[in-house]
Amino acid sequence: MFAALRKHRGYVKFRRNRAAMVALVIIALYAALAGWVIFCESVRWAGRQTGLWSVSNQSVLGLLTAESVSQPIGADSEAGLFLSQSEVRRVDQVDYYLKRLTTALDAAERREVASPGEGRTAFPEFALGAREIADRPPAELRARLDAVRPLSDELTALKLRRIRIANLTGVIDRIPAAQQGLNALGESATEPDRTRARNALGDMVEDAGFAIQDLADSAPADDPLKALDPLPLLDAGEAIRSGKPDAMPAPELLANARAAAQASMQRVADGFSKVLPQLESAVLELMPMPTGLAGLSHDIQMLLGTDRAGRSILMRGLYSAKTAIQVGVVVALAAVLIGTLFGAAAGYFGGWTDQAVIWLYSTLSSLPQLVLLAVLAFMFLGSRFDGTLIPIYVALTLTFWIGTARVIRGEVLKIKELEYVQAGKAIGFSRFYILLRHIIPNTSHLMFIQFSLLFIGAVKTEVILTFLGLGIKDGASWGKMISDSQPEVINGFFWQIGAATVLMLVLVLAFNVLSDALQDAFDPKHVG
Repeated sequence: MFAALRKHRGYVKFRRNRAAMVALVIIALYAALAGWVIFCESVRWAGRQTGLWSVSNQSVLGLLTAESVSQPIGADSEAGLFLSQSEVRRVDQVDYYLKRLTTALDAAERREVASPGEGRTAFPEFALGAREIADRPPAELRARLDAVRPLSDELTALKLRRIRIANLTGVIDRIPAAQQGLNALGESATEPDRTRARNALGDMVEDAGFAIQDLADSAPADDPLKALDPLPLLDAGEAIRSGKPDAMPAPELLANARAAAQASMQRVADGFSKVLPQLESAVLELMPMPTGLAGLSHDIQMLLGTDRAGRSILMRGLYSAKTAIQVGVVVALAAVLIGTLFGAAAGYFGGWTDQAVIWLYSTLSSLPQLVLLAVLAFMFLGSRFDGTLIPIYVALTLTFWIGTARVIRGEVLKIKELEYVQAGKAIGFSRFYILLRHIIPNTSHLMFIQFSLLFIGAVKTEVILTFLGLGIKDGASWGKMISDSQPEVINGFFWQIGAATVLMLVLVLAFNVLSDALQDAFDPKHVG
């Protein structure tokens, strides 16, 4: 088959296609990555089975394993490319590290750990990848943590105040719209509708007054909110609910309240700028960055930041390439083999064999593919195969063979009338021998084209099924990364969905280019 393929005139044309050669290089890199991941997983499995070694703490072999990509290596949603982040994110990340350190030291005290070496082995679960707690006695670490406790308390107070000021600003901004809605009610509006609108507006105005009062009580003497009098807003809110919409506070009062809230928020931001560097320095002292090969490994892991669970986005994206390659190869290979056998048999034997194959793939084609895939995948829910790749293999293979069967059947209908097939029959070769030895090998160019097309479809469909919750439950997959990134996108964090999308786009685009090149070179409809 391969010798005949190399002699094909389309082979020379394919080799001259530069875009196809670049696509082959990209696909080879993805395949090499998948092979490396499989090798690392095999080494890890062999070490666990024999008990002779462990790759968990290895900077190279332990970098791309299912265990490492599921472990946190940093705080929640750290930005990639070592870019600076907003103070809001930095505050949350410092708070995360301080809480983790506190929990670790509490565990050390419960276990009566005295020496630093013993402490690190006593609770390795608190290490973030290669980043471990400082090699110092727990008592010394506790003293340093207690020394920055006032700064941590101040940070917590600033976080709470920031939220409360943001809520106040939101209420003030909604008041004019609520007032316009009340004024827009026409004469046809019922009295209950007017009452509900008045009560909603009155509640907003009164909430703004209470928020200013609460913030002013806890604010320093020079805080802008301290100078505001909340009574006009409280009185206006009560009057509006009593049926006096003319008691609406003056626009100048709302504008002054909003300006004071913004000025107070700026004071909070200044407080963050003062406290954050000191706490970040303390965190770096208590949990220093690794150095040497471990430090390089940690920097690579942090290259695209972390997800909401603190896991490396880059490592999860690269590990997911193995899942994509694995699904694409297995499904495309199985579907091409099944489709070739069914299509060749239908085209060559004809009769009831042809009718049965046509009825089978026509029936399956009449059903919406995504619905059929979801039903087939849903059949495995609750079984021991649930959450594995087995349901995906079965679901995709049982649907993807249809296109190959149609293409191969049409080609075999043409080939079986050629002279060399008729000569084989005249010599006395059996029908099965002719089919397997002469007809199917001459459809190899179509098999390669179908393989590249089905590979793309398998990768994209696995991502869709996993995104819908019908694919991989545990482990890493581009579909799972996209699904997990939904809350992050809402908060303006695009690193995870961006990494998964780009990695999938490059692979699919490379196979698209390869498929087009194969069709141009080998498909009789395209060969010139």
